[in-house]
Amino acid sequence: MAKFSPTPIASVIKTVFKQIETEKVLTREDVEAFWRESAGDGAAKHARPVALRQGVLTVQVDSSAWMQELAMKKRPILKALKRKFGQDKILNIHLKMGDF
Repeated sequence: MAKFSPTPIASVIKTVFKQIETEKVLTREDVEAFWRESAGDGAAKHARPVALRQGVLTVQVDSSAWMQELAMKKRPILKALKRKFGQDKILNIHLKMGDF
């Protein structure tokens, strides 16, 4: 006869929260609001998220100076976005020039 060992409640709760997090659908508003926080007010005036497809967040930037600035800050911004939305939601940031 096999012995039954109960699963600790902490383990069950952790599994449930992890499942909820992976099933959460990101809205454009979620990403835009947190973009301002993670990139900073200055960057938010010159760059904005325009698309999220297959884990790649496309950010439109209005000048080459801000493109360079954001390229240098890309890693910490991406890290903040992953912390906020989950490791599998935003895998990379693609910067592109354009007016908005």
